[in-house]
Amino acid sequence: MNNAPVIIEESFLKPMHRHFINLTCLVSGDYAKTKNNGMPAFYNISAFIVEVDNRWFAITAGHIFEKLKEAQNEGVKISNWKIDDSIVSHNSAHPYPIPLDIDRDVLYLSDDVPGMDYACFEIGNLARQALSEQGIQAISSGIWSADDMPKYSKWILIGTPESGVVFDFNKPTRKLHVTIMLKPVPVNEIPADLIKEYGRCYASLDRSSIGSTDNQFDIEGMSGGPIFGLKPTTQPNSSHYEYRIIGIQSGWYKSSDHIAFCAAQPFIETLEQCIKKVPNSLG
Repeated sequence: MNNAPVIIEESFLKPMHRHFINLTCLVSGDYAKTKNNGMPAFYNISAFIVEVDNRWFAITAGHIFEKLKEAQNEGVKISNWKIDDSIVSHNSAHPYPIPLDIDRDVLYLSDDVPGMDYACFEIGNLARQALSEQGIQAISSGIWSADDMPKYSKWILIGTPESGVVFDFNKPTRKLHVTIMLKPVPVNEIPADLIKEYGRCYASLDRSSIGSTDNQFDIEGMSGGPIFGLKPTTQPNSSHYEYRIIGIQSGWYKSSDHIAFCAAQPFIETLEQCIKKVPNSLG
């Protein structure tokens, strides 16, 4: 990447935004009593949808579900799971409730090998239909299984920072969704705390690409968001890009604004292989 700010046109961002969702839930129990004035705490998770063997799966970071599971084991109650598609919705449709049980429904890997950070669960037919009607589209195999990923060298992250979520039990939730360009960084320039045994990719945040004077926000909460690789189209006089899904946001080193992400393709391909071998193994 060069040093000039890269501002992506909204007309091009729309197709990528249609793959993005938020997962939300309420956390209650002793934790809520001490952390949220006795009220259930609201959790918002960045995620995206892929299509594998004609089925839809939500994909996010594994460490999110690992932490929720640890809290659950300590007596915390996790309830009211919903899918929020407000990044593409142009009306006031409420988030869609889903029956989600971490033990039964979610496959997650988190530091099984240090740095491995993946999670997924299947989207049921009714939820799939509701999301489709709102404009959500799954990432097709042509975008996640291509063999030309290295050509897509401009990287972009989509997510919902925790600081951009305003939740009130009596009012609609307000959210700030962020799309930000990344600058690839070689591993020898990465803080040691970000480097893990599992081979991840590294980048720095190009905050100038946001196009806002208020761009020093905290990206906590964007874990699990999709990272797309972009390649300029070959059409004459076109500023648009082709895109591939290349990664899942995993870690952030705040002091230097470096991030680490896990490659998406190996995980989705493994998911596909599991489905073909044991069709009912997931979902």
